[in-house]
Amino acid sequence: MRMLVTIIWFALAVLYGERASAHAALVSSNPADGAVVETAPSNVELRFNEPIAPLMANLADAQGHVHRELPVAGHDTLLDIRLPADLPAGSHVLSYRVVSGDGHPISGSVVFSIGTSTTVKTGSEAGQSWDVHVALWLSRMLIYLGLFAGVGGVFFQRWIAPTLPSRKTARILTILLVVGTGAALASLAFQGLDALGLSLPDLGSSLIWSAGWQTSFGPTITAALTAFALASAGKRVRAEPWGRGLSLMALIGVGMSIALSGHASSAPPQWLTRPAVFLHSIGVAYWVGALIPLMQLLRQVPPLLALPVVRRFSSGALVAVGIMSLAGLVLAVVQVAAPANLIGTAYGRILIAKTLLVAGLLGLAGMNRLWLTPALASPEGSGRKWLIRSIAAEIVLVAAILALAGLWRFTPPPRVLASAPEISSSTSVHLHASKLMAQVTLFPGHRAATRATITVASMHGETMNPKEISLILAKPDSGIEPIERSAVKAGRNEWSVDGLVLPLSGTWQIKVEVLVNDFEKASLEGLITIKP
Repeated sequence: MRMLVTIIWFALAVLYGERASAHAALVSSNPADGAVVETAPSNVELRFNEPIAPLMANLADAQGHVHRELPVAGHDTLLDIRLPADLPAGSHVLSYRVVSGDGHPISGSVVFSIGTSTTVKTGSEAGQSWDVHVALWLSRMLIYLGLFAGVGGVFFQRWIAPTLPSRKTARILTILLVVGTGAALASLAFQGLDALGLSLPDLGSSLIWSAGWQTSFGPTITAALTAFALASAGKRVRAEPWGRGLSLMALIGVGMSIALSGHASSAPPQWLTRPAVFLHSIGVAYWVGALIPLMQLLRQVPPLLALPVVRRFSSGALVAVGIMSLAGLVLAVVQVAAPANLIGTAYGRILIAKTLLVAGLLGLAGMNRLWLTPALASPEGSGRKWLIRSIAAEIVLVAAILALAGLWRFTPPPRVLASAPEISSSTSVHLHASKLMAQVTLFPGHRAATRATITVASMHGETMNPKEISLILAKPDSGIEPIERSAVKAGRNEWSVDGLVLPLSGTWQIKVEVLVNDFEKASLEGLITIKP
């Protein structure tokens, strides 16, 4: 028990220290989306709200030519894309694909024009193939079976029923571990295909493996493979202390693997959600891992000989189910955010279906503990047949639950959907002068009452402390004269303007006037697009 507490404490400490983030979203670009610039830029900078890893970038230029796999450099939240030289005048579409901290690929496009805007001629882009999604779902299912039933089964054999080994059970557990290992390796390739927007015929490309490793799914697969290896060693070793220790470390690896990526583990606050995922996964592995060995045990040994093992498992299951249920409830509250989202989102409807199946599973477990297990002690062992049937029904329910859980890979939780409109509704522009640069962001970025935020820095990126800042917006082609507002300092490096009303969508002239000191004033000008 002391070793168990120590290892769990260490694993939780690692999870607390891991950095995680929600879905990344584009916050600003330079040139801005919809901007018209006089000369062709040499590069485009994309800034996201969360750290990202670059995957690829393509450019469809004004003449319809598609420039693929542009040079891309990423650092934290900034993506720098090098553009081809001698771009023609007109409108260009830059398509990007990055991976966010929770392992999901994020794609989008930015349109900018050189000299004048023209009809955008986009090249053909590969759409996400349904076969990759099916492969991802199926491989995720097999990984779950390997982790929960395979690794959990080895833990059961070493800790709950060490004196009643079964060759058939050992063969089944070996198959589960091998299948889980193969699925983990295959899923890495499928994750790479999904990240790059490719389909199954592209599996031969070596690029998909590196793309898969770049996602947060890479550490998950590493932890899963480690858990499979530890469980395999723990199953084979003869020395009981070594077998127990290795199987315990493998069980901890199950929790680590599930908690290192995914929607739930990346949800804020991570100090709560990651440990909750970790503990939930260990509880599931303890319970699910016992089902196949228990069923085989009841089939092969007399009821009175199996009874102590069943009771020993049942006592531990009370703790495991309690931890699993509490952690699951915490994660559901964080992810769903509001009760209405249970019906109004695909994520919520999957959660309802999963909860109903779990309720059925708990009902069977309660029946097993209260009635069928005591019946094993009767002279005729009348509970044996029905307990085997009940466990078989539990296995079917577990498979259905894991199948539903695998669908969450393709359904963003409501908490993510709730934050997306605020990010996507903003529009921003990066302005340059001889000595200064400024970032201006409008919330929301469409015609309405608007709030502006302004940050100013030197051309070397050093922060500044100007005396005054003014924001000026105009749309002369629609007869709107300059709207001038004084900015108020809202933070150490941020200034804000409230109460702006922009009545029309389209391209606006924007100017930021900065009073650097009593003797120096600078103006930064550009264009910004206001959405309908």
